[in-house]
Amino acid sequence: MSQPTTAAAAVPPVADAGTEAPGVAMPTVEALMDETPGEADAPPPRYRLPPAAVPPDIKLQAAVARLVAQKERIDQLVREGLLDGLLPADWNGAPGNELRAFVAAVVPFASDSVRGETVAARVPLKYLLGQSQRWGKGDVAEPNSLAAYLASDERASAGATDAAEVMLLGPLGLGWTQVGRARVGFLRAMGVDSLAARVTALPYPAPEQLALYQVQVAGRTQVWCVLDNRKLRALSAPSLTVPLLTAYGVAAPQAWPASWPAPVEVEAELAGAAPGRTVVQVDLVRLVDKVRRSQAGEAWTSASLMQLHTWVPRWRFFLASFIGLPVALLMIAALALPGRVEAAAVAAALGFAGGAIAALAAPWVYIRRKYLS
Repeated sequence: MSQPTTAAAAVPPVADAGTEAPGVAMPTVEALMDETPGEADAPPPRYRLPPAAVPPDIKLQAAVARLVAQKERIDQLVREGLLDGLLPADWNGAPGNELRAFVAAVVPFASDSVRGETVAARVPLKYLLGQSQRWGKGDVAEPNSLAAYLASDERASAGATDAAEVMLLGPLGLGWTQVGRARVGFLRAMGVDSLAARVTALPYPAPEQLALYQVQVAGRTQVWCVLDNRKLRALSAPSLTVPLLTAYGVAAPQAWPASWPAPVEVEAELAGAAPGRTVVQVDLVRLVDKVRRSQAGEAWTSASLMQLHTWVPRWRFFLASFIGLPVALLMIAALALPGRVEAAAVAAALGFAGGAIAALAAPWVYIRRKYLS
């Protein structure tokens, strides 16, 4: 009998259809449906969309990532009820618009009124602001399936179900979700690195257009941000804003220039802004003109009573004088000049009328200019 060849001996026996091959265990249905991660991590999914462009500045990237992490921590504390009444009022905004109010307060002069091109891209989650107060990983029955669904490239397709929209400040490399705010924190907790979305590029002022100033008003330290030496906004959370702007290239907070309006005047202008506005800012050029006009109004000048808009005559006394005094003069003239009563009466009346007109029209009083009509 011939001996089997080496190749034939190396072929393992084929298992029967009804038995399992030695050393091979097929996963059960329960294991396939299990949402808990296994011992060996699954390979990362492959995405087709390109990443959103962010500035290559490492220092700026670190500052943006730190701000995103701080916002995530704030959301967690808000959800736990530990920050009730402690957040700045301008962060609240309208219901459903809190994230936009946060961006407006923390990133001064960030606006989506001027928009660039909108493209489908993947935004790194470490540079993306979301809103995680409503729900998170623990509120989802099948987190792995939902994470794969929300992170897929299809969420960036125009008109797709559950599509995400992101506003990206290109010069800063900081984005925030316009649609799909709650999924950011969830995907970050699931270990996902990027989010597929319709990304709209937004401009941001250059570093040299911005300036930071630290002032003392009423014993309280404030930090103000000024754009183009004109528009001023008070920072409600300087500890969040200043590190971001200095990493962007803005100079550290400086002393308030002596040539500008006094800080108390700026503070009064901020306090007098229209209530209910999400963003309160002061136009320094207009404030300078207002201060000059106010100072000019404090100067003294000569004027007549008819030029005073705050002067109100005592009409009863005024009319009684015009009637009673001429009658008294007529009686005196009648007694003193019995033969020339008419001439004396006319002289008395004309003299009194002339004196009254002179008192009203002649500039014989001194007042401040701001009281002139």
